[in-house]
Amino acid sequence: MRASVIMLVALAACGQQSAPSSVEENRARPASSQQVRSSPQPIVPAAKPFKVEEETSLYSFAYSWPAEASAVPELVARFTKDKDETKAELIAGAKEDRDGRLKDGYDYHAHETQKHYETEGQSERLLSLESNVYAFTGGAHGSSGSGSLLWDRELKREISIQDLLQPGQSWTGAIRQPFCILLNREREKRREEPVKPDDLFGNCPEWKELTVLVTDTDKNGRFDHITVIADQYVAGPYAEGDYEITLPITATMIDRLKPEYRSSFEPRPPVE
Repeated sequence: MRASVIMLVALAACGQQSAPSSVEENRARPASSQQVRSSPQPIVPAAKPFKVEEETSLYSFAYSWPAEASAVPELVARFTKDKDETKAELIAGAKEDRDGRLKDGYDYHAHETQKHYETEGQSERLLSLESNVYAFTGGAHGSSGSGSLLWDRELKREISIQDLLQPGQSWTGAIRQPFCILLNREREKRREEPVKPDDLFGNCPEWKELTVLVTDTDKNGRFDHITVIADQYVAGPYAEGDYEITLPITATMIDRLKPEYRSSFEPRPPVE
């Protein structure tokens, strides 16, 4: 903006005065006129979220990621490759199903795939994303699932929650016990009866079956909670949907972090 104003002033002056005719006049020219001749610095556009949606008689496809991910070239390349491969698989499967059904005289129902990434929080160093996937391949109903992605901007790669911790330390015990307690409370509400450990969906899911994310609930640039998700069929039947439990990150948990990651977190009181 400043360079534009200087340019206008310089042009106006040129219209009113003749060009300098001597070396002395050239030397007397203000330094600002020399700046006008230099090219302005390019403005880097802010990162924008990405979203694509397609719908045909054969398939329906959607894929998206947030602006925070668009600002990371490595993630853009990764998601773009996955998007293209996912779409190709969708189309191939849909064509095979359609041709088979039409050959056998059955109706064909368009296949569908959706994959969306959402920001769960970010600090100066870390970016936490949740992925949500939905797929329908012509059956009685579609299926959905979740995933987590924790990106270290300094290392320029994905890391796990375990990578945040000092050697020999773990958050599993601090998370699993309160998660199981809160999960049963929620299951009792949905089922309107006590949870029976011997039932098909009575036990607390295994750790490897869960999606675990670090979350910044107040969006102040420091992670303060852990979000644990049990997808459909993990903690209950299809009709119950998924379960999402949010747990505080306590001071004890932060003490187990590697020093370089502690500034990305802030403590909250434990679950009562």
